[in-house]
Amino acid sequence: MDKYFKPNDMVNGYRVIKIIGQGRYGIAYLAKNNQGEKCVIKQLKSKMLNVTRDKLFYEEDILKSLDSPRFPKFISKFNDGVREGYLLEYIDGRVYYDLISKYDYVFSRKEIYNTASQLLDLIEILHSSGIVHRDIRLPNVIIMKNSKLALIDFGLARYIDGYYKEKMDYWYIGDFLIHLYYSSYEPVYAEERPWYMELNLTSQERTLLKRLMGLDRRFRSIDEIREQLYRIKSRY
Repeated sequence: MDKYFKPNDMVNGYRVIKIIGQGRYGIAYLAKNNQGEKCVIKQLKSKMLNVTRDKLFYEEDILKSLDSPRFPKFISKFNDGVREGYLLEYIDGRVYYDLISKYDYVFSRKEIYNTASQLLDLIEILHSSGIVHRDIRLPNVIIMKNSKLALIDFGLARYIDGYYKEKMDYWYIGDFLIHLYYSSYEPVYAEERPWYMELNLTSQERTLLKRLMGLDRRFRSIDEIREQLYRIKSRY
């Protein structure tokens, strides 16, 4: 059983404010130091620690290797004998998951393609550094105040090799974009149908998503994805 931090608990000089999320692998808290600087405390769940301890170094190592305001900086590790985990930079902005699930935000085509372009920029940075993220989902993408996107949660990120390949991130980008298209979807049929039949997509949009998802001939590179995206964007 995991022991949770409580408000005002101190961790490496940061005071816990509140829980801001949790999942299968960890519990995330918002915290602040005496200078008013915020951070995210990522407490790793004990059950998963026993299973994945040998893989935990990836997140720390990868984040330390990145130098961009669009990815969180690694601050420090902690282990108080009961709990252990990381302190990471807090990136302020609006989370895509909240925009859709809490605020019912409807994304226009222009916004969807701007998001796609920025996601490709982020993934290109990672892939050029030999990194595949493997978790590009609504809760892990943030629109910062400068309208740029940031990508967080590198718990599943790995170095590219014979098993961990770039195409894994292509699939996640496709799935991410499908969620944005669904923000404006109004059901017409009572029975469930595949997304490529339900959504009102042009043939080029459908091709883009199918190729990203591996349902059609896969893209070979980010440049090839950009070419297809450019053709779509030129219509709007």
